[in-house]
Amino acid sequence: MAPTQAQKVLEAFEDFLKSLDLESYQEKYRPIKTVEQDLPRELNPLPDLYDHYWKPNGNTLHFPDFETFFDQWWEKRLRPLNEFIRKYFWGCSYEFVRLGLEARLYRTAVSIWTQFHFCYRWNASCQLRLTATWELDAQGIDAQIQAEDRLIGIQIKKETYRSEAREGNRFLRRREHSALLEVPYTLQSPEELERKAQRARTREEAYRLWVKIAHHLERLPNGFVIFRESYVKDLENFLKQNATTLSGLIPWDKVAREALTGP
Repeated sequence: MAPTQAQKVLEAFEDFLKSLDLESYQEKYRPIKTVEQDLPRELNPLPDLYDHYWKPNGNTLHFPDFETFFDQWWEKRLRPLNEFIRKYFWGCSYEFVRLGLEARLYRTAVSIWTQFHFCYRWNASCQLRLTATWELDAQGIDAQIQAEDRLIGIQIKKETYRSEAREGNRFLRRREHSALLEVPYTLQSPEELERKAQRARTREEAYRLWVKIAHHLERLPNGFVIFRESYVKDLENFLKQNATTLSGLIPWDKVAREALTGP
């Protein structure tokens, strides 16, 4: 059977993720945290990240490398950048501020690429309609799924939350008949988590759930962790069976226990 357009876009995005030199990026950016201020609206990178990397209609199979993305983001924002630098970094060189912003935007990009992979995987494997926009993302909602008469918000529960994730309750307050589903995600392997579960004295059950979750994830050769098809299939089945009764926050541990299959 010939691959669908959604499957082709998923494969292209996975090829992009495989091409990332994560080790070099981490070595370069991990120690740099010089730009931690709240960014003004004019410097919000979310619209650009969505414009360059979220292509659900399959109108392109090309995704720019991070350097190209950052160069374009920087050149488009020289005026607000000048104002930002004058306010917070008076007397500092452009190179100093640029490197700090590179490091910050890289960390944001990795988080966004992770949730985009979930969305591309969903579109290639599932029937329920998924929507993702930067406006939803700014509220901490990584995607929205229509199931029956319910709008189900998706929030990737990583080992470290982005600050926007705390805005999830606003999503629930504004949307009647809605639910917010935490989708657990870990960078640790099943073997690492199993060892922790065996050594645990008070959190063994939680570690066992993370072991179950990790079996639905896959580590690419460069270390980027992506979602297996089994993950989104299990979530879609859970939503199809329970959509009419879901409301409020559906926490990650409930999702792991009731939605995901496996050990």
